This record gives sequence, structure tokens and C-alpha cells, in this order.
Amino acid sequence: MPLEEEHERLLALADVSSQIFWTSAGIEKSVGGLPGWMDFTGQPAEALRGRAWLNFVHPEDRPHVKQALERGQAERVAFSVSFRLRRSDGQYIWMLGRAVPLLDADGGVREWVGTSTNIHAYRQAQERASFLARAGELLSSSLDYDATLAALARLTVPALADWCILDVLGSNGQFIRAQVVSADPSQESLVQDVRGLTPLPRDNSSYPPTLALQEGRASLVRDVTDELLRQAAQDAQHLSILRRAGLRSLLTVPLLAHGRILGALTLTLCTSGRRYDEEDLRFAQELAHRAALSVDNARLYREAREAIRLRDEFLSIASHELKTPLTPLSLKLQSLERAADAHPDSSLAPVVRSTVEAGRQQLRKLTTLMNGLLDVSLIASGCFELRREEVDLLSVVRQVVARLTPRAGKFRAPLVVEADSPVVGWWDRSRLEQVVTNLLDNALKYGAGSPVVIRVTVDNGVARLSVRDKGIGIAPEQSRRIFERYARAVSERHYGGLGLGLYVARAIVEAEGGRVHVHSALGRGATFVVELPLRA
Repeated sequence: MPLEEEHERLLALADVSSQIFWTSAGIEKSVGGLPGWMDFTGQPAEALRGRAWLNFVHPEDRPHVKQALERGQAERVAFSVSFRLRRSDGQYIWMLGRAVPLLDADGGVREWVGTSTNIHAYRQAQERASFLARAGELLSSSLDYDATLAALARLTVPALADWCILDVLGSNGQFIRAQVVSADPSQESLVQDVRGLTPLPRDNSSYPPTLALQEGRASLVRDVTDELLRQAAQDAQHLSILRRAGLRSLLTVPLLAHGRILGALTLTLCTSGRRYDEEDLRFAQELAHRAALSVDNARLYREAREAIRLRDEFLSIASHELKTPLTPLSLKLQSLERAADAHPDSSLAPVVRSTVEAGRQQLRKLTTLMNGLLDVSLIASGCFELRREEVDLLSVVRQVVARLTPRAGKFRAPLVVEADSPVVGWWDRSRLEQVVTNLLDNALKYGAGSPVVIRVTVDNGVARLSVRDKGIGIAPEQSRRIFERYARAVSERHYGGLGLGLYVARAIVEAEGGRVHVHSALGRGATFVVELPLRA
């Protein structure tokens, strides 16, 4: 009686277990596992004999399952292996197979007994966590809007779907179909037809993309029927395209970021036997949440770049327009100066000359500002050109120093040139003058009246120009930033300017194949160093 009770207990445990029990001997020696096998796979019990059951293992997993099986049989030891087993509905489910040999008196294997445990939920959770991690890396790898959308669509096919359709909010405030991807490359013509469909069909509030785009609601259609396609279709052509796509199951989730609907992601299954379920919908919503943040960042970046482009375009036009009246104004000042020279004994002559000089100073300042804005627009548009010739850098430095000496006198900051011999290279002379001028202007402005030392040397085919002052200096964290457009390390309220001089200087130096950097500390002055190859 105890043996019969133990046998009954084992049968009951097998019936309530989530495992499939099997033996290599077949049905007559099974312990209650065969109903599980037949219910799960839809195959007869005879499939357990020999290796016929391998036909129901996923083709990608058969090699390593055979390898584990052969090793266990050869060594007559227990083994375990994970694999995907085809369920009766055609879907592959992850299983963990364990087998133990039953040995006879001579040590030979009488039969094998084992279990197949359903680990699909565990493996799916692992795979989806890994998928989301890869998705996060991929989606954050670029701020290009179109590239982000394309990456999102490609990410889901074929890993999650046979088709992916991505509808997004366009720049005109209307939703557009941005991406359509199919797992079948031969369906390119059909892909174009699906791309041509409107995301928001008229008078069809139950259409899944419509619910997502207008109401921010997710939709799950486990089984797509022909009746559902007829209800969703706008017309006969629309219905024909939907039928040709072969939709069997679909889900649509909105792309939501900061309370705003940015678009909708639609995934469909067409060829496989599986169907989407609530767990798939939750996973798609998590993916859409992460994707929406990346899409929103890319959208904001695109809008910012467009705003910068429009600003640069405006500055280019404005600088041209503002320079136009400067020429006649300069001519008027010359005329006034000649009039004062023609009447030197007039009491108004000194006043006129003083006014003319003040006007010229302001005119030079305006011209410098306008030229800076023009240079910025040329650099931004890629139209920045160099006209190279043989140039002596030391000669350029001496000419600029001579021109700026009167200005340096106002700062009480002497300009000191240190050089051993001429340094001749192949550069654009006028642009080189601009670099030297900008660096000296910067040193005079922030040098606090200290001497400005300009040193010119050459070493191993590289010309070096250093401009050193002992002024207010620059904080280390600002050392790279000061070479950017409109950047400054101090308040413009106290020092003025547009913050373009160092940016333009850097652009010229890099165009010549060189580099510029600064060594500085707060309160200890700054040394700007330009390195230029003698031939770019």
C-alpha cells in the first residue's frame, strides 16, 4: 500500500507541475508526463522515441541540443540544456531540458528520464531587458532626427515585428508617415504603398494609429480579421493594401514625451504563428517611452539648428545691409575733414577735426563688428576661402603691431616683439593679419595694462606665434569655451564686444591646418599659442 500511495503522489505532482515529464522508453513507462507533451506540442507520444522530438526544437537550437545529448549519452551522465520548443499553436517557447540516465546492473543505460521546464517568461524578461539596453544605446547615439526615426524602425524588425510603421508629428503640425519597414526585402513595392497611406483616415476613430495620434491611447488587436480590415479601410485601394500586407496581429503605442504626442509606433505580425498579447503591449509601451525621449531630443536639436541657421542667415544679411551706409558715412567724414583743413583759422576747425576723429573711431568699431559677423556667416555656410601665398609671419606681426601701437598707448600696454629671424610660410596674408589683430586686441582688452609680448619662432616645419599678457587671466574650465561663437569668459557689460574674435581666429588657424590654444589661470594672465605648418 505505501508503494501505491507513493506512485499516486508522484502522478499528482507531475500533473500539477509546470514541467513536461518524459522517458526514452515511451508511453508505457511514462510517469504522467505524456499528456503534457501531447497537450503542449500537439504531437503524438511516439515522437518521444528516439530523436524524433528534435524536429519540434527550433532549428537554431538543434545543434547545441544534439551536442549536449550526445555528450550525456557518451559519458552516461545527467545533463541540462535550454532550447525553444514549438508549441501546438506554432509559437516557440523557451524550455530548460534536464535528463538523467537510469543504469542497469551492468552500468549500461536502461533508459533516460527527464523534464522540460517552461522558462519562457524568464528568458523573455532577460532578452527584453537586453533589447531595451541596446535600444537605449542606439537611440541615444545620434541627435539627427531622421536617423533616430530610422534607427527606431529598424530596431523592431524582425526582433519584435514583421512590419513597423512610424507616424510622427511634422514641422507643419500635421502627422506624417515617416518610416515603414518590412522584414521581407521583396516587399519594397508594398512598403511604398503603405508609406503612402495617411496616418489619420477620415471618420475612423477606432483605427489604432488614430487612437494613438489623437488620444494617446495604445491598442492591441490579437487577431486581425478581414472584417476588421474592412472597417479600418478608407476605400477599396486601402483595403487591398491592408490585405496584401497579410496582417495577423498588431499593436499601436503612442510616442509621448513631456505630455505631448509626438507620434505612434505600430508593430504587426504577418508570417509567424504567434500573436501579440498584453505583455507584448506593455513591452512596446516601455520601448515607445524611451524612444519618445530620444525622438524629442532629436526634434529639439533639429529645431535649435534651424533657429541657428536662420539667425546666421539674418546676421549675414544684416551685416551686409549695415555696412552699406558706412561707406557714404566715411566719405562724409572725409569731406568734413577737408572743409576744416580748407579753413584752418576758423574757430570751428578744431571742433570739426575732433568730431571727425571720434566719428572715425566709431566707424572703425562698426566696421570691425560687421566684418566679424560676415566672417561668422562665411564660416557657418562653408564659404570660408583662403588665398595662400608666400608670407613672412614676422613681417605680418610687425605691421599689425605698428598699426595697433596708438591703441596700445591708450591702455598703457607696450607691445614687445621677440623674434630671431623671419618665419616664411604658405598662408593667406590678410587672414593671418586678422588672427594677429584679434589676439592682440584680446590681450590689450584683458591685459590690465600689462606689457603684451609677441614671440615668433619656427621648429621642425611648424611656425609658432605666442601672445602673452599678465592680465586678469582665464579660468581653466573656460579655456576651450572661449574659442566658440559668442563665447566669453567675462561679463560683456564690462568688456563689450560680440565674443567673435577668438572664434574667427581659431577658424582661420584650423583652415590653415594649424591649431590654437591657451595657457592661463585666473589673475595670472594668459598666453595664446598659434601653431601653423609652413605649408598646409
